[in-house]
Amino acid sequence: MGEFRRGFKTEANNYAREFRADLGLSPHAPLCPWKLAAHLEIPVDPLSSYVGEIPEAVQYYMNHDSQSFSAITICDGYRRRIIHNDSHHPRRQASNIAHELGHGILGHMPMPVLDKNGCRHFNKEQEDEANWLGPALLISEEAALHIVKTKMSMDEAVDFYGATKDVIVMRINVTGAKRRVAQRSSRFPR
Repeated sequence: MGEFRRGFKTEANNYAREFRADLGLSPHAPLCPWKLAAHLEIPVDPLSSYVGEIPEAVQYYMNHDSQSFSAITICDGYRRRIIHNDSHHPRRQASNIAHELGHGILGHMPMPVLDKNGCRHFNKEQEDEANWLGPALLISEEAALHIVKTKMSMDEAVDFYGATKDVIVMRINVTGAKRRVAQRSSRFPR
């Protein structure tokens, strides 16, 4: 991930808190990306639901090369719709959807998939931002601290938060949760 505009990481943490509050959740509670999408009025369709319309493509991306397609946001004006690869593990699906929600929350406007030369469009700044916000939505700063403070095992955290191990480890690391909990414990011993 590259450098972010000033204040972006704080903004991402604030979104994670704000949407939990909107959904009646505590700041450290698990956030279901499907429920957040419904709250934001962004429909989420599994790729398999398009088998009647584009059977060869669905078959290819779900069975032959599932790693080459995770999710995409389709826009019609300002209305968004997420299509995600439901052949992935549910925790991977959660990450895929959270990433696409990150684009929507940040107001990133999709570009055509390919440019005039047939090359894929890629906006590094927008992808980096979505790669940061998506995990922050799934594992808020408070959730990372909660995992460390309660000495939750990685398996327990993965099950409780419905997120991948990679996302949880990343969020514990970038929030400095272990260091912060250790400092707090040394200042306020039991």
